This record gives sequence, structure tokens and C-alpha cells, in this order.
Amino acid sequence: MNGKPTYEQLEAQVRELEERSRARQETIGALKESLERYDALLDNASDLIHSVTPDGYFLYVNRAWRDALGYSEEDVCRLKLMDIVDEKCRDKCRDIFRCLLNGQDFDRNETVFVAKDGSRIVVEGRCRTQYENGRPVAMTGIFRDVSERARNEKALRESEQRYRDLFENAHDLIQIVQPDGRLLYVNRAWRQTFGYLKEEIDGLSIFDLISPDCHAHCHEVFQRIISVEDVHYIDTVFVARDGRKIIIEGNACCKFQDGRPVVTQCIFRDVTEKKKMEEELLKGQKLESVGVFAGGIAHDFNNLLTAILGNISLAKMYLNRQDEVYKRLDMTEKASLQARALTQQLLTFSKGGAPIKRTTTVTELIKDSTSFILRGSNVRCEYDLAEGLWPLEVDEGQLSQVTQTLVINAGQAMPGGGILTIRARNIEVAAHNRLALPAGRYVQISFEDQGEGIPAAHLAKIFDPYFSSKRTGSGLGLTIAYSIIKKHDGVISVDSELGSGSTFTIYLPATNKMNLVRQAPAETNSTVGYGRVLIMDDEEIVREIAVEMLGYLGCKPVAAKDGSEAIELYLQAREEGRPFDALIMDLTIAGGMGGKEAITRLREIDPAVRAIVSSGYANDPIMANFREYGFSGVVPKPYKLHELSATLGKILRQGREDGFVKIEN
Repeated sequence: MNGKPTYEQLEAQVRELEERSRARQETIGALKESLERYDALLDNASDLIHSVTPDGYFLYVNRAWRDALGYSEEDVCRLKLMDIVDEKCRDKCRDIFRCLLNGQDFDRNETVFVAKDGSRIVVEGRCRTQYENGRPVAMTGIFRDVSERARNEKALRESEQRYRDLFENAHDLIQIVQPDGRLLYVNRAWRQTFGYLKEEIDGLSIFDLISPDCHAHCHEVFQRIISVEDVHYIDTVFVARDGRKIIIEGNACCKFQDGRPVVTQCIFRDVTEKKKMEEELLKGQKLESVGVFAGGIAHDFNNLLTAILGNISLAKMYLNRQDEVYKRLDMTEKASLQARALTQQLLTFSKGGAPIKRTTTVTELIKDSTSFILRGSNVRCEYDLAEGLWPLEVDEGQLSQVTQTLVINAGQAMPGGGILTIRARNIEVAAHNRLALPAGRYVQISFEDQGEGIPAAHLAKIFDPYFSSKRTGSGLGLTIAYSIIKKHDGVISVDSELGSGSTFTIYLPATNKMNLVRQAPAETNSTVGYGRVLIMDDEEIVREIAVEMLGYLGCKPVAAKDGSEAIELYLQAREEGRPFDALIMDLTIAGGMGGKEAITRLREIDPAVRAIVSSGYANDPIMANFREYGFSGVVPKPYKLHELSATLGKILRQGREDGFVKIEN
């Protein structure tokens, strides 16, 4: 054989080559078909897929990527990865890219892509590195558009932040409580009100805060709250970190899950000052009711006392001072004067009463009133009265009465003796203060004793009419003191604890007036000389004694039962040429014209009329400001002979000096 292949061999080789070629073509076709399917799969995927070179240029992006970011295939050829990454995310992306080049994969990478139109798309995906011969040749990323989820999460975070801000910055006191009573969350207002720091709340229970007096009730209410899915009204007392009691009211409701309580949400308000103001209003209403009743009784009683004191005064004038009868009458007169003082106390807080104010300072007034009461007692008084106390416009008699009442109470609170400390100082009161006082300058006066203190149950009633914890006494002392201070536009309050004594504090508004006046004792004079005097009163017993007293004083009295008769008699006397030199007129006439209307008409007839106003309502505003209503003088009922003599004598003397009084023999 020459070694050449035979025809059959060549034919077999050709057939083998053709088979191999056909198989190769089939493999290439299958591979091409597979690549087309893979390419279609990538291109039609809903995820954003891209592949970039190690230097950041894009090798491939799918249709979803182009559709989402708005770039064409031509645009992609010119772009690098960092061109589509938001500036805020580029540093993070560069770090991730470096890690990918070093062989580290990322299963969850969130970043922000920038579309061609400038819009931002939040994406999340996985990144992998492809290698050839151990060298990275491409980085592939598969991302999903999570912008909607990111927006929802952002909205949720913002909503949570708004809720947190609302919760934290609310003026109401908000607390979230676990079913066992332990506090879960409290807001800033809660912490500030009760004095706790944030870190002190952990482990604190609402039952640690409840006042001992309210414990049983609070447990009962809390069990009801965590048992019934409803809104419950809460009204109780919490104790702050510093021991202060704070009254709160509000609502609470429990959240349930599978029928079991999860948390209780409570929204409260601090109503401590509101309750105090309501109590003050209630006290004022009580005083007004009692005042109307007391004023009527005092008026009628004063008319009777006028007759009693008048007759006693006249009877004493006819007796020798050494006479036993004179001494008995003198004792009766003193008892009647004590009765007059009691009616004055009733009138102090009767409706329509007004103090007769003068500008003064309180230093000497306080010392005078105190020394008088404590003389001979085992209580020592210490004064802490600041220099330069601002002047006040006060009724000195009424303020002295308040001082004496508080000093007497302090003495009774220290039966074994002790120290009463009286302090006074100037203070500036700001607006919206806890005392509910108008802003301005005030003088603060406090009376601090070392007694046993006042029980908490009595504190709320201490200024109520007729309330007293003592076996003796009328129960009016502090009520009258309260009323006097209120009518001076001030406030009186009390602080006390059992075993620690009591402190009564008064706030009185200062005045800018500087003309200080201290009233000198009235001069007594038993005669006033001759003069025609018209007495007007609806009580016959008062008219009779007034006529007797005026006769004794040397006057010629004429009586009228009401204002109409007084005007008629006044006109008649003028026509007859025998005018009245003075008038004494009662303010209140039952069923007829009183002194206020009568003096107005008389001044129209005779502008020079000289009239004295007299009333059993000694604290009537007209009595305090009689000149503003046309009167020349004032004499409160009941009056003694020398009081009537002094006032009437002054009026008649002034009339003679002015040339209005003509003396008849």
C-alpha cells in the first residue's frame, strides 16, 4: 500500500466532518437561542439590571433600567455609574464599589439613582463581581424600585415624629401606663409638673404618685379602666416629687388586644389653681347669701340699739357718776356697745357694704392692734416689718379688726404660750398669678404662729360663715376677716400642717396717694346750742329717742316718718320763715322715700341744705362717701348722745360760719 487513504476512507472522513459541522451548528444555534432567551429574560425583567466595567462604564442595562431612568441606549454608552448616583449617596457607592473589586458581595444595597429628568428613584438590590483569570471584569447589579416603600416609610417616620412632638410638647399631662400600673411613657409637661427627670420614670408606678387619701378610690377606678373598653373620667390628687399635692382631672382609656389590656392612655390637666378659684367663688357666694340676711337683721337691731343707747345716754345725764344706778347704766351701755360691735361685724360682709377708706401705713396700726390683744397673755409677738412699706387705702377700724381676729386665733392656737411672728413687706405681683390678683404693687402681711396647726379637713372651710372648731365663739371671725380683705380688693389665705403651726397671709393693694391720715379721737360735746333740726326715720322708737336727745342738746326737733313728709315739712318751714338749720335722715325707709332720694330733691329746692345721713347699714357706700351724695355729715346707728352731739354741733357751727343758720330764741 502506498499509504494513501482510500476513497472509502476519505468518504468516511468527509461524513465525519459533516457530522461534526452539523453538531457544531446545532450547538451554536442552541447556544444562540439560549443567549437570546437569556437576553430577552434580562431585558423583560421588571427589576433594574446593569453591568459596569471596573472603571465604572456601563456594559449593559436592561429595558426596565432604561424605562425607569429615562436614558436611551446611546445615552448609556456615554454614562458612568456615578453619573446616575445621587450626590448624597456617592461616597457610600464608591466604598461599595471598592469592596466589590476586592471580592466582597452585597446582598442588600440601598441607594438613590438620578433619572434623566432629574427625578430621584430609591432602589435596593444585590451586587456581584465577575472574574476572568482571577481578574474582575464586570460588576453586575440587580435593583428594585422601592421609592413608594421609601416614601411610605418616610411618611411613617414623619407621622411618628409629629406624634412624638405632639405628645412631648402638649400642655396637658400625658402618661401611658402598663396594666400593672407602671409608667411606660410620660411627656415633658408631666415631668415638669411632678418634678421628675426622664431617667427617674423607669419603674415608677402611678400608685407611687397617688395621694394616700385617694389610694383606695384610685385602685378601684384603675381596675375599671383596664376592664372596660371605654373613656373614663378621672379626678384625683397626685403628689409631686417635692411633696406638693396636685389636683388633676382628665380622661383615661385602655387599649386591648385579644381581650387583654395592653396599655392605658391618660390625658390630665393640673386643676389645682382652678379648684382654688372655684372655692374662692363659692366662698364669695356663701358670703353674699349670708350677707343679705345679716344686713337686714343688723339694720333692725341697730334701730333697737339706737333707742337703747339713746335712753341710756340721756338717763346718765340726769344722774351723779357715784350713783349706783349710774354704774348699772354704764355697765348696760358697755354691753350694748358690744352688741353694736357684733352688728358691725355682720354688716362688714353684708351685701353692698363698703369700707370707709383713708390713706395710711400699716406699721403702727398692726402694733397698736396686736399689743392691745396680747396684753397680759403668755404669747410673745415678734415683728418683722420692712422699712418703707407702701401706703394703703384702708378702713383702719376694719383692718384693725382683721388683725385682732388673727392675733386672737393665734393666741388660742398656743394655749401654753409661744411666739407669734408678724411680717410685712412690699411685693410686685405679676399677671396670671396663683392668687388671682390683678398685677401690681401689694403689701404682704403674714401672721405665723407656733400652734398645733389646722387639720386638712378644716382648711377648706376655715373662712366659711359660722364654721368653728372651738366650743365657744360665733364662727364669724375669719369670715368677717375674709370679707373685709376682699372688700379692700385684697386676698387672705392660710397655710397649715398639723404640728407645724399656721400662717395667715394678707395681700393688700398699695396706693400712689401720699397724704397719710391717722384719725384723731372724736371730740365729745354734750350741747350744740339752739337750732331747728328735722329728724326723718320710719321707726317710731328711733324718732322718739332722737327727739328727746335733740331736745336735751338744746335743739328744736321736728320728726318725719319718710322722705316725702320731710320734704313737705322742709318747704313749709321755709315758707313760714322758720327754715330748718339741719336734717338727720335715715337712708332706708320701708315702703317710702329714703334719704338718698330725699336729699337729691331737697338740694334742688335748697342747694345750701345741711343734712346728716344716718343708717343701721353703717357700711353702706353712701355712709363711706356721704359728701358725694349731697350730705354734710354722717352718724351711724346706733349712736350715743355725745356722738350725735359732736356731728350735729360741727354741722351747725359750720352753718353759722357760712351764714346759713339763723338762731331762734
